[in-house]
Amino acid sequence: MDLYYLGFINPWRKSVNNKERKRIKIINFIKNNTLGIEPANFNGAMFQSLKKESNNKFKHVQVNHFNKEKLLRIALIGNPNTGKTTLFNRLTGSSQCVGNWPGVTVERKEGIVRAGGLQAKIIDLPGVYSLSPYSPEEIITRNFLLGSQADLILNIVDATNLERNLYLTTQLMETDIPLVIALNMADLLNYKGKIVDYCQLENELGLPVVSISAGKNAGINSLLERISDFENEDIKKNLKFYNSNIERKINKINEILKDFKKEFNNKRFIIIKILENDEYILRSLGLNFEILKRIQAIRDSSELMLLQDEIINSRHRFVGGIVRKTVQSTKKLKEISISRKIDKMVTGKYTAIPIFLGIVMLIFYITFGPIGSFFEKSTRSLIEDGINHAARVLLSQFNAGKTLSSLVEAVVSGLGEVISFLPQMMILFGFLAALEDSGYMVRAAFVMDKLLRKIGLSGRAFVPLLMGFGCSVPAIMSTRILENKREKNLSILLIPFMSCGAKMPVYLLFMNIFFVRNKALIIFLIYISGIIFSILTAVIFKKIILRGSRAPFIMELPDYKIPSLRNIYIQIWENLKDFLERAGTIILGSTVVIWFLQCVDLTLKFTSNSSKSLIAVIGSIISPIFLPCGFGNWKAAVALITGMISKESIVSTLAVVFSNSDIDLKTALNLTFTPASSISFIIFVLLYSPCMAAVSAVRKELKSTSKTLLVMGYCTGLAWIASTITYQILKLILVG
Repeated sequence: MDLYYLGFINPWRKSVNNKERKRIKIINFIKNNTLGIEPANFNGAMFQSLKKESNNKFKHVQVNHFNKEKLLRIALIGNPNTGKTTLFNRLTGSSQCVGNWPGVTVERKEGIVRAGGLQAKIIDLPGVYSLSPYSPEEIITRNFLLGSQADLILNIVDATNLERNLYLTTQLMETDIPLVIALNMADLLNYKGKIVDYCQLENELGLPVVSISAGKNAGINSLLERISDFENEDIKKNLKFYNSNIERKINKINEILKDFKKEFNNKRFIIIKILENDEYILRSLGLNFEILKRIQAIRDSSELMLLQDEIINSRHRFVGGIVRKTVQSTKKLKEISISRKIDKMVTGKYTAIPIFLGIVMLIFYITFGPIGSFFEKSTRSLIEDGINHAARVLLSQFNAGKTLSSLVEAVVSGLGEVISFLPQMMILFGFLAALEDSGYMVRAAFVMDKLLRKIGLSGRAFVPLLMGFGCSVPAIMSTRILENKREKNLSILLIPFMSCGAKMPVYLLFMNIFFVRNKALIIFLIYISGIIFSILTAVIFKKIILRGSRAPFIMELPDYKIPSLRNIYIQIWENLKDFLERAGTIILGSTVVIWFLQCVDLTLKFTSNSSKSLIAVIGSIISPIFLPCGFGNWKAAVALITGMISKESIVSTLAVVFSNSDIDLKTALNLTFTPASSISFIIFVLLYSPCMAAVSAVRKELKSTSKTLLVMGYCTGLAWIASTITYQILKLILVG
């Protein structure tokens, strides 16, 4: 982006009034390009208004070009599932999440690379198949390129599928931006029985080509060296895609645009889009009626649809010719690849669902069975025998008062209960990361498409729903990949029913007390229950409120691969870091607040009788609501209130409110709850209103406070009904 500034005026100087500051900001931030692509911090209406005001009122203001030294800006672009984000992580050392479905990078991500003599800013743009603005990913990517914000395009291409990937390359070549090709997954070519002549490919494209394997960190240094030298290379792109008829039309429109008396960036790309009748480009150019009429006359000389098809077919013919010249098959090529053989089972009509459920059940058994329980008990022992004991010794040495001792005990008990379940959470997240990186999860989306369509969604919605099992906040934000507004709103409504990782400590706390032998099975059934309730919700809402047509769904199945330990580590670390941040802020803060409210009465005087404390009074007012659910006591009610802040706080709150007892937490819960009421409590936690961070994400995506309150109210109401029915049925069964 070309920046301008007024050398003699500081726009934030106190003496500058709002009108003058606005004037200076216009000069500072309006882009110097004829397309008028909006900067990221302006919406369309605001930008057009500011641009018009700038053109009309401030023509007399002289500006100076800002020539400060800046980093090379590299746009990382490619098809989905080409390893683009893995390469981004390799180049920048970023902990960017890696996935195997289209749209994982909904917003652009940035990172700095300083290696091999190169200093640059890498912008990881969404994975796209073309630069036609029909999806949010394509709009983001094309706006960035047309806004002249990139000095170089690094186009990552799947070496095992050149013909599909190079179609996007032909569109990138038509821009004025220098281009370097990174052929990723080159190590898989021999396995697939293919050989690529890289020198011939460079000659055919007229572009630098470097073979790499981002997953194995191979060829990265060569890529960095080639990028560093791109300004010294004599690059002449091969733009001979089209026949003479199309080239004549391109030349005619070029002559017309010269009469417009404005210089255009990416001129050839723009002309092609004009021929394709791209409304976005035509609006952005601001062409007058006379010029539009002349352009229309050129397009009318041939059928528009035929012209569009000819442009697309020309690119495909160009790419097909290059692939035939540069790619050879060897004797190792098999008729049916191993991936296809596996897919016959995992995507089969009768085997797909059983295999999916079997994989999930196996993960649950390892996570919550003997292996996970061993790590959980070891962590709990470390906290109780190590940290808790050390805290007591330290307090006694300094003769700490009763109040301070009580606070420390509450904090250690509250955080300790939550942290003790951290190993099992890490195991679960590790398995999910491995399934994503292997390529299985995209198959799961493909399998679920048929089922999801019956409730008004497409397989594309499986991505945010699946992310909901990790954390609701990124899952809700990832609904931006859903182009259909109805499908997006319905997905946002369903995501809170996916059992996020923050609810797991609550399940494990009660499982370790009431259902030790069948822990894995019951937790599996709880997760399934959340899915069942989401299906019922979708059926109800699609018929009553969220009516409309279903969105189309295109799914690409990448080859299976061995999961990268680096990618698994990154995902586990991201979840661990997020948990530790919450533990050090939200959970710790709520623990201290609960402790304080339990130590004071209505007059804010300290009391040793927790039943007369301020929090007991608050809980007693709310608790009668939960009598039909089986847990109508003030301590459970208070825990559910703090659960609105974060679901892990439920466990820490229970640890604090029972900390004044002469018995440990497990014994206290065993006396307070029954097996029936514990299941009822878990069902309520599973379904009721999501945490405040998730609520904030819902509000941001729905852009409506009333709809957000509807989501919260519906979830909580459904939780109460389901919890009550569950308790009453279980009570009858157990009594009977």
